[in-house]
Amino acid sequence: MSYGKIVIMACGSFSPPTYMHLRMFELARDYIHNLNLGSVVGGLVCPVHDAYGKKDLVPAHHRIAMLKLALRSSSWIKISEWETQQSGWTRTRVTLQHHQDTINNYLTGVNDPDPPSWLPDDIINLNSLDEPDNLMEKLNGNVQDGVTVKLLCGADLLESFATPGLWSDEDLETIVGRHGLVVVTRAGCDPGRFIYESDMLYKYRKNVILVTNYIANEVSSTQIRRLVRRGESAKYLTDDAVLAYVRQHRLYGATQANTEYNILNDLIASYDKRSPQDVIMTSPEETSFKNILISIRDKPSIIDETITVKRPRKSNFLMPNSHTDSVSPLCEPLKPKMAYIDKVPSTYVPGKAVKIVSDANEHKIDKGGGCPL
Repeated sequence: MSYGKIVIMACGSFSPPTYMHLRMFELARDYIHNLNLGSVVGGLVCPVHDAYGKKDLVPAHHRIAMLKLALRSSSWIKISEWETQQSGWTRTRVTLQHHQDTINNYLTGVNDPDPPSWLPDDIINLNSLDEPDNLMEKLNGNVQDGVTVKLLCGADLLESFATPGLWSDEDLETIVGRHGLVVVTRAGCDPGRFIYESDMLYKYRKNVILVTNYIANEVSSTQIRRLVRRGESAKYLTDDAVLAYVRQHRLYGATQANTEYNILNDLIASYDKRSPQDVIMTSPEETSFKNILISIRDKPSIIDETITVKRPRKSNFLMPNSHTDSVSPLCEPLKPKMAYIDKVPSTYVPGKAVKIVSDANEHKIDKGGGCPL
């Protein structure tokens, strides 16, 4: 059995996101592809509206910011802010149906050709390569079905379907019957038995894909919040950048501390604020060449030109309490002479002998080659 093209979507609080939230996507995609159950063309994370009212649910803009940090390295999982932008809490079946309709309408060219930011890249690429009339048939072999958005969840959500009053029959019929579930369970659980004991789940059991996670990972948002609230380390339970964000904004009772989280956050903040336009570059002509040592050798024949030194009057380092800016290669004894200057012309070539003359004392230069020193 093949489900055709699939987009897997996880709905929830993500307050904060954990590595297990993201790991579920990888497990589900590998399982579906390895068993040839279909082709996963995208993954979506859809955080709930603030009106959901769950305990410790921080505002949506914080949860979205943390998800963006956690998903920086993913090439196929995207964030949909659609539910957080509604006027209130949205039922899961409505969220699934909206995204599925938007994807299939985009493929057939029914709606605005400009895709929403959460649209999977594989869907955009398919639409740009194929003609809309033939695309749906190539996608699934059935023009009526198109791309299916399936709900990705854990075994706990599957078991919540049996909680009286938590889910309406209409919602369950739509979620399981029309979309389907991808359930990631831990080793030792028996979700098959739960499906067998539920008439509704058993009716649509072919639409439920069970994925067993044999690498134990019990980390949850609740555990991270507890550690943060107690001032204990939550490192390696989620992305370091997420923890840095939590401490920067003091979420879940976190306090500012001089820890690795703050150091990382400072680096991220400074990196985001600086751009190439902020860096002022100066040209060589404007640079002050201070403390550049020029050697004046003792052979007059190699003197090619004379340059003028412009600097304020001050004591010469060779003779304290005096002002001597003129340097001549003919000075006795015949040894190389040196002088520090403030600026050199852009045409100067290192190693080229020059004669340095102060503009202030230029009229005092002995043109006969005498030694002013």
